Amino acid sequence: MQQRVWLDSLSNFMEKHESDAIWQQKKHEAEIKNPWFTQAYISKSINTWIAALDKDSQSWLAKYSLPSVFSTQTMGIIMAGNIPLVGLHDLLCGIVCGYKVRIKASSDDEVLMKYVVAGWIAANPDLQGRIEFSDNFKGLDAAIATGSNNSGRYFEYYFRNIPHLLRGHRNSVAVVSEDSTEAALTVLGEDIFTYFGLGCRNVTHLLLPRGFDMVRLFHAWEPFSGLIHHHKYYNNYHYHRAVLLMNLDKHLDNGFVILKETEDVYAPVGMVGYHFYEALEDVRQYIEQNEPRIQVVTGMTSTVEFGKAQQPGLADYADHTDTIKWLIDNYKAEASS
Repeated sequence: MQQRVWLDSLSNFMEKHESDAIWQQKKHEAEIKNPWFTQAYISKSINTWIAALDKDSQSWLAKYSLPSVFSTQTMGIIMAGNIPLVGLHDLLCGIVCGYKVRIKASSDDEVLMKYVVAGWIAANPDLQGRIEFSDNFKGLDAAIATGSNNSGRYFEYYFRNIPHLLRGHRNSVAVVSEDSTEAALTVLGEDIFTYFGLGCRNVTHLLLPRGFDMVRLFHAWEPFSGLIHHHKYYNNYHYHRAVLLMNLDKHLDNGFVILKETEDVYAPVGMVGYHFYEALEDVRQYIEQNEPRIQVVTGMTSTVEFGKAQQPGLADYADHTDTIKWLIDNYKAEASS
């Protein structure tokens, strides 16, 4: 299957990122352009992609009836830029479905995205002319756009005459049990603090059993205290701390993260929301009521273990929409060879 060859070549290209001088230069350029993209988090993102491509590429595509020739249609992708290479999955879906893909990369992630695409095309000449970067979204047959809830209204209007898949703002939640170990709570910190908490798969809200000892969380998360030395993270933490103090809002603070009791799924960088539950039925109702705002549930009641939220496989689709099925079902065009 040609699609598998494409995915394997992408993995091979990414595997050079720690040893190749040009890769190192691009990672450095990306961090200069967007200080949230630290070298460590860029490498983490790339390694997560390598692991997913190596593990899942064959099983991921096996259940679909994919085209054996290119489509004549063009799909557009407006990408987010909150974490490194976050828009890559939509690109892969479009390419394996045989479409031409027109990308508007986020200015926060264009260095890495353009370099990866160029390297991928160089390894697969048959992709030449199938992927382009452009701000022109006229003449599309389909579109996928990711942005804020406000920009979603604009996308809804702009793409009203073509099939479109729009993604707004989501966050993730964790369900903690009374017998969660300190080791489990520490790896939960990975779900919260990886990428500074900027991803939709980052946990921003905790469901805790009534009477849970909050000190356990702060103790378990001590390995992540170094985040406070990143100037952008510190500025966010300090700002929200100041607002809470001025408003006399109750909160807990350990010097690098703030815990605030609330039922809101969303929490800004430097903060984590939480509320207490009495029974598992309370957990089920909360998740059900907030489903449109939740990307991932980790911990008790979930198949996603603590520490795995930011390690998605290829079949872990954004907003729980099977993007490949969506493309095949809705936008199958007359193919050309």
